[in-house]
Formats: sequence, structure tokens, C-alpha cells
Amino acid sequence: MNRKRLHRRLVCAAVALVVAACTRGVAPTLPAFESATAAGVHGPIVIRHQHHRVYRNLYVASSSGDCVEVIDSSDITIEASELGPCGGNGINVESSSAIRIYDSYIHPQTLSKGCCDHNDGVLFQNVSGAKVQGNVIAYGESNVEAPRKTHDVWVVGNFLLNPRGPYPRGQNVQAWIAHDVIVRDNYTLSSPNTRRYLYPDDQEDSINFGLGSNFVAQGNYVTGGHSRSGCGLLADDGANDVSLIGNRVVDSGQCGIGIASGTDQDVERNQVINLNPVRGAGNTAVYVWKQYEGVGCGPATVAGNVATEVRKDGTQSGFWNGGGCNPVRLAHNVWGRPAEKLLTPIEEKLPPPPIPPEPKSCVIASPYSTQTHWPACRS
Repeated sequence: MNRKRLHRRLVCAAVALVVAACTRGVAPTLPAFESATAAGVHGPIVIRHQHHRVYRNLYVASSSGDCVEVIDSSDITIEASELGPCGGNGINVESSSAIRIYDSYIHPQTLSKGCCDHNDGVLFQNVSGAKVQGNVIAYGESNVEAPRKTHDVWVVGNFLLNPRGPYPRGQNVQAWIAHDVIVRDNYTLSSPNTRRYLYPDDQEDSINFGLGSNFVAQGNYVTGGHSRSGCGLLADDGANDVSLIGNRVVDSGQCGIGIASGTDQDVERNQVINLNPVRGAGNTAVYVWKQYEGVGCGPATVAGNVATEVRKDGTQSGFWNGGGCNPVRLAHNVWGRPAEKLLTPIEEKLPPPPIPPEPKSCVIASPYSTQTHWPACRS
């Protein structure tokens, strides 16, 4: 039997197995094929005790439970797939390593009744080594969530839309009890516009790090948000060695970039303009302030930033030092009205990137995809 015909039979067997299991209401375990293609399949999928596998062109929806679970597995790639709506998480990865999620449209859409991690877009727990690139991820409790014992995670070139919470979720990317996390070149958007989007956002922070070390957020385009306590990017409780570099933050509500605690923090070469202050909130573009007792804060470097927040009374706040994080080194920043002049008009000076900004291999079909520099994903 030639290899093409054998591959076709294996794929058909995979599809038949999944469809039969879904008919019985059971989450099937995909067979250990090197490449499993199951276009048109509905129902939850479990990838358990698998290694060195590629799963592509999946279409999975679930009225209850996670769309895809990856458990006790390694060297797994999921790509060019659509996952959602889901009764649980879009992809739930537990106790696994070397996980790659590429060029997919992931939209759980189910509103969680309460915290936490029932309906995230992508959830990592006890994961070593993961890359999430070129996806469109929308309407999750958080869109990418790594809440415990996870390290060496890259979140690159995705479009992340309207996290729905509830608090303390409601982030486009959140990593706690984690280390070595890089969030780079993503486009994060939070909007209340239900004429354009299926559900309004309930964002707290767009990108949030806590209780760990070596976090990097670089080159992201962050826009939207209206929480009284939220920021575009936040180094939160016990986040050490945080580098927030070269991000563009537009209309993220009461705060653009915040350092709330942590040692050895760098905030450099960011552009922040907020023209949508939140009533009763702090409303500053960039701040450094020790907000947690018993947690170290400082030194912090704030250099080369251009930032302003125009408050409701017309005054401007580019930077605020709330104390407790000394020494704070300030160098070559532009704040307030001079910053506003440099950053406006926003549509010319800070235009958003295409969606998704940086695919891995192809552009997934979604209601929001606009990227034209990569080919479309084909089933």
C-alpha cells in the first residue's frame, strides 16, 4: 500500500473514532499518529500520553468541557485549527512539555460563572516549554492563562480579543507562579462594541505578571480597557525581573503601564497614550509604586518612554512615583503634553498591526483576520 493511501486510511480512522466517541458523549483520545487531520470533527478531544505528534485542521466544538485537553504529553503541535465554542477551555494543557499552538482560531465563548480557569482560551498548568504563535484567540475567561508551575513560555504574534473574566481573570495574557515567560509582538484588543464583536470585554489588565521572575513583554500593541484598577501591562504582586520594552499602549483606561512590586524592573522605550480615563481611578500613563507589603520593590529603570494620560479635567499625567521602589532611575522620557504631540494623531503615529500580527506558517480564517503577508491556512 502506498504511503498516501495509508495516511488517508489512518486519517479516516481517526475521524471515525472521534465521531463515534462524540456520539456516545465521550471525550475521545486521538490515536498516536504522527500527523492527525480531522477536519469537520465535533466534540471534545483528549490527547493523553502522546509524544512527537502534530494535529492540524481540527474543528472542535463542545457544549460541555474543554474542547481539547493535552495531558502528560510532550512535543505536541496543534495548528491550523478552529476550536470553539467550548463549554470549558479552548485548550487545557496539564503536566506536559514542548507544546506548540500555531495559526488557529480559538474562541471558547462561554461566560464563566465564577473564577477560575473554567473557560480560558489557552490554559497552561505545570507546563515546561510552550509556544503560542499566530493565533486568533477571543472571548476567553482569560485568553492565555498560565496560573501555576509553568515556565519557558512564548506568546508571540497573536491577536487576543475581549477577555470576559470574571476578576481576577479577564486578561489577554496572565502568568503567575511562573518564570521565563516572553510575550512579544501581540495585538491585544478589549472593546465594549457589541456591534463589531460577539461579546463585550470585561478586562482587568491586558498583560499581567505575578509571583515569578524573568517576564518580558516586548513590541506588543495593547489597546482598550476600562477597569478602575486595571492597566495595559502590569508587573503585579511578586513579579521580579520584569522587562516591559517597546510596547505601544492606546486607550487602556486608567493606566498604561504599572510596576506594582518586584525587583530589577525595566520600563523602556514604550509609547503610551490614554484618552479614555476612568472616573474615580488613578489615571496615569506609567507608574511605579510598591502596592504589596512584604514584597520587595526596586530598583526600577524607566527610560526612553513617551507617555501621557489625559484626565477628565484636561490635566495630564505621564508618570507617577508612588514610593517604596527606590531607587527609580528616570532617563530620557517625554511626559504629558509634549508626549501627546508626539503620539497624535493616533491613527497615523500608532496604527494597529494586521491580524494576527505574526503567523507561524499561515493565516487562520476568522471573522477578524486581516493579515495578507502570509498564505491562508488550507484544510
